[in-house]
Amino acid sequence: MDSAFPETPLIIRTRHAHLSAVLHRAPGKRLVILCHGFTGTKAENGRFFVHTARALRKAGLNALRFDFWGSGDSSGDFNQMTPNTEIRDALDVLAWGQRRYKKVALLGFSFGGGASICAAYQTRRRPDALLTWSAVPNFRWWRSDIQKERGGAPLSSPLVPGLRFFKDRPKVDISEAYVALDIPRMQIQGDRDLPEFPERFAAFCPKNDPLVRHLIVPGADHIFSTWEHRRCVIAESVRWLKKHLA
Repeated sequence: MDSAFPETPLIIRTRHAHLSAVLHRAPGKRLVILCHGFTGTKAENGRFFVHTARALRKAGLNALRFDFWGSGDSSGDFNQMTPNTEIRDALDVLAWGQRRYKKVALLGFSFGGGASICAAYQTRRRPDALLTWSAVPNFRWWRSDIQKERGGAPLSSPLVPGLRFFKDRPKVDISEAYVALDIPRMQIQGDRDLPEFPERFAAFCPKNDPLVRHLIVPGADHIFSTWEHRRCVIAESVRWLKKHLA
């Protein structure tokens, strides 16, 4: 094994879970925590998070990507996960980062974006910046149909959300949390995002707040499927994070 390879697998042990993670090490005390989406992992679709973390490290920022409880290589099963457990994990990993680094940002993708927004709102010590990609705009509305999401799957199936997923949701939802924050925030999404995602986010995103930027990528879908769109998202993200973690 190359001891100089700047990517270190590790386990973050919390009161609730063992979270599998990879730390992309850079000089200095600035950290970006990457929070994956629904059914995703710390690598994300097409290794999107790997490419992003490596770009952040190259730009001089440490990057930590991790698996939520019940996903990837972390403890737990997928049918135990809920919006509140994801928020809890984001809070735990944020606290882990803040104990070790001077400045910390959250980067959340889709479900991880919604969880990151709520975590940033719930914590006593805010992250220094919050970047979201295609963030879920509302937990009351999103994936709330039990029959549609579960189908005829048995209750014990680890392949679909469990019943608690539909009830264990934050009291202060994503939209209210986002508006209440007083830290730099940026949302990146495509104009071909999932139905209602752009409109619902735009409806509450502050329009005249100098701390907020809402970037729409023309032609991009929910997961920025093309390499052209991903390069754009990564470049914009690195530029924005370097500025706000300076």
